[in-house]
Amino acid sequence: MNEHLRSAVNLLNLVRQETEVIGCAVSFGKDSLATLDLCWRLFRRVEAYYLFRVRGLEIVKDWAEAVKKRTGVKVRMYPHFDLCRCYNNNVLQPHFKNLRVPKIGMKDIERIFRRDAKVEWIAYGWRRNDSCSRALILKTCRGYDPKTKRIFPLRGWRRSQVYDYLRQRDIEIPPGLGRKDQGGLDFHPGALQELRDKHPADWQRWLRDFPFAEAMLLEIPTDSGGLGKQLDS
Repeated sequence: MNEHLRSAVNLLNLVRQETEVIGCAVSFGKDSLATLDLCWRLFRRVEAYYLFRVRGLEIVKDWAEAVKKRTGVKVRMYPHFDLCRCYNNNVLQPHFKNLRVPKIGMKDIERIFRRDAKVEWIAYGWRRNDSCSRALILKTCRGYDPKTKRIFPLRGWRRSQVYDYLRQRDIEIPPGLGRKDQGGLDFHPGALQELRDKHPADWQRWLRDFPFAEAMLLEIPTDSGGLGKQLDS
């Protein structure tokens, strides 16, 4: 067993000594799919959840169905806590006067998921080279956080090792949607372009909730005969 895989199994076994059930946060990106697969192979029961920004997208249903077909794990759907910011600040939306959405956070979603799924521990596909904030969290807890009941089995994995794991397990490599590392469906231009070009029905659903999303895909001319020249005249 490779050292990075042994490390992930050892971390998950710390939780397994306490319980035979575990939750897993999935974005349907490569890291969360690898984490889910590890949990599925080690625990008697695995529950999972996904945070959506637009409800009912067919592409998300397809991703969830693929997970259920392979592992038997049903992915529960919850609204992303980032929607509070989006609606309160009219992100890619018209300005709605006096619209105020109650603030919820990651801990609130976790609490609801734990109640619904009857789990205590939740596994995340975070890696320490994802971002500085994640690196700090993972350095502090070393991948195992009994206080928050969170476990991070891929904390020391490299990007290439995650892809190798998916290939070895014959798990379909998820689309990058314009990014090298983190996957998932959000406001990244690559993700929005994927919806517009390959999933037109979902794109219309997205525009229903965020009607100004098309602006994220506009190309601003930079040549001398483009917008810059017009502004100077």
